[in-house]
Amino acid sequence: MLKQLAEWLDDRTGMLQRRRRARERTVPGGAGWRYVSGAVLTTVFIAQAFTGLTMMSAYSPSSSTAWGSVFYISHEMWFGWFVRGLHHYGAQAMVSLLAFHLVQVIWTRGYRRPREFTWWFGIALLIVTIGLGHTGYQLPWDQKGYWSTKVVTNIVGGAPILGPYAQKLLVGGTEYGNSTLTRFFVLHVGLLPALFVLLTVAHINLSRRKGLTPPNGEFAALRTSPYWPDQSFRNLVASALVIGVIAGVAIYNGGAHLDAPADPGSADYPARPEWYFLSLYQLLKYFPGNREVIGTFVIPSALMGILALLPLLDRILPRRAAHGVACAFVFGVVAAAGALTARALWDDAHNAQFQQARREADLARQRALELASLPEAGIPPDGAGYLLRRDPLTQGKAVLERRCLGCHVLGGRGQGEQTAPDLADFGTRKWIRGLLANPQTPAYFGKVPACDGMAEWKKNSKLTDKQLDDVADFVASFARIPRDVTVDEWLSSPEVNKHPGLEPFQKDCGTCHAIEGFTEGGTRDAPGLYRWGSDDWFARMVRKPGAGDRYGYLEDKQKMPPFGSDQVSDNDITMIARYLRGDYTPTAVAAGEGHSGAATAPAARTADRDNRPHATTPPKP
Repeated sequence: MLKQLAEWLDDRTGMLQRRRRARERTVPGGAGWRYVSGAVLTTVFIAQAFTGLTMMSAYSPSSSTAWGSVFYISHEMWFGWFVRGLHHYGAQAMVSLLAFHLVQVIWTRGYRRPREFTWWFGIALLIVTIGLGHTGYQLPWDQKGYWSTKVVTNIVGGAPILGPYAQKLLVGGTEYGNSTLTRFFVLHVGLLPALFVLLTVAHINLSRRKGLTPPNGEFAALRTSPYWPDQSFRNLVASALVIGVIAGVAIYNGGAHLDAPADPGSADYPARPEWYFLSLYQLLKYFPGNREVIGTFVIPSALMGILALLPLLDRILPRRAAHGVACAFVFGVVAAAGALTARALWDDAHNAQFQQARREADLARQRALELASLPEAGIPPDGAGYLLRRDPLTQGKAVLERRCLGCHVLGGRGQGEQTAPDLADFGTRKWIRGLLANPQTPAYFGKVPACDGMAEWKKNSKLTDKQLDDVADFVASFARIPRDVTVDEWLSSPEVNKHPGLEPFQKDCGTCHAIEGFTEGGTRDAPGLYRWGSDDWFARMVRKPGAGDRYGYLEDKQKMPPFGSDQVSDNDITMIARYLRGDYTPTAVAAGEGHSGAATAPAARTADRDNRPHATTPPKP
């Protein structure tokens, strides 16, 4: 019965005949490890297809959901980190193996007639494999993929004549966004894999048609051995070894890294291509300006053209000389690429600006991963791009350094000459208590001669240390007054009118600082303090620092310049205020970043905030 079934299947499909032909195949020159590279490449591609399909079950190709879905694969999905690691390092292995395979073919004369088409299909496979790598590492929509893709598409756009059109087609317009991601996704999972399969089938069929090249380069070998099981066993062992190495690398690195979500506004990100394109990146440095096209298009195209013409050299040169020229050319290109890659790595290692940018990018990456994994934070519903933009430790710190530290300092450190108070812990009890103790120091108004009212008050103040503590507690609580609570409603709260700091504040501070319905002010010009330290107080200070309830009494040259919404967004102001107050999720990464000035570590700052008296936040009426 089984025999009849087998005969029927063979009659309809030819399966058994193909099996017999496979067993009858022989290896010229005998089976050897020199023939395993093609089988290994096919095995790695099958592994790539399997891991890619597995990730597609959880991946979401949208600029707002891509990063979150990759985070889920890497950190939530069962063994997702391992699957993604196999896919990531398998892609790099394919580039290495294909390059090695091409060099091996050159060395063994496998590119020469009658195997010209086999060689050309191999070159096409290398180009498609590089394309798969490029389109793949853009899909997480993280910083590395976004900026590296921008660099690559700009290189494409620099090609003569068709370059700008090709760039627009790849990007999906002029702006990088959802269309860019979906087009790269289609290329990566649809067009390029199909093209790779077609080229591989053609390459294998041509190899079988013309046979393998024996060690001596002659077609008629004196010794042969059966492909099965002699060569098949070697192929299996080599494939298992390579897959094992890829798996080991993935395990050692804990899978593939996921950078911070893509941020089009972070133009200072230290973008670098994958290692196999570092040589081209380094080459561009030698062709600046209008000559860049030489490094991006002319030289790579010329190299590919020469590679394609190598099988035809023996038509104009003696075979031995043609082979020598081919080997010299290929080995020279490999050596030059290696030297350029090494130089690129050396330059980056000795570039202090790049290393600093890399450290900051790594901190942002770790912060993003940490926030995404925390139940109280998580990935925002409107996309991972807002994960760090709404994080005071990341966005607040960045905007503060960019916009404020030219005049202010943070913990004694700034970017110019200090002409304004130190902002470390501004909006907190600690800042207020220090101001009450030493208002004339550089940390407060020592660098602002026009604001000498606090120094004059300090000379005449009779408040005890206990009373100063109470006043600091009282003023620090202003930041927690709800936006819709009036002064009268606030004062009517028993927790407020019984606060020990109310009376000394009204008696000493209220003579200058006016709070309508509570203190008169007027002895000296001073800013209003109602809801001091809150996001709204910060916003008015940033938008209208010269208003009457801020520092309108100063001369124009002494006033802080106003910042419009085109310079600092409302979200940026909120992030700055929360960053200075320590109002953010504490993290071990942030505590070690070495940038909180004189302030304590974020976890301690947050705890200090939470331990302050809460008696001054009245219930809503």
